Amino acid sequence: MVVSESVSVDCKVFRAIQHVNMQELAKCTEQEIRPVLPCLVRMGLISPLDTSRKCTNMKVNILTIVSGMELVNSIVALLSIDFHKLEIDVKKEQQLRQKGK
Repeated sequence: MVVSESVSVDCKVFRAIQHVNMQELAKCTEQEIRPVLPCLVRMGLISPLDTSRKCTNMKVNILTIVSGMELVNSIVALLSIDFHKLEIDVKKEQQLRQKGK
């Protein structure tokens, strides 16, 4: 039996993200940031609708904060999967297996 640990987001991390305060977020430890790491990686990688300098700087700051964390590479790899293509490949494989019966 696997016992899951309760993970909560530290209030200072939540406030920093809520107010997009990268200076405060940069002061947080890796342990404090870990519960929101997928969110931060996604924020740093998506194409923004707002292409202003402020938004671009925010993305750079986010990526700078998370770049030193080993877990980030795994998250980036998961976010880079082309799920639509994967679904098509799975359906083709299933059809081939049904034809082989």
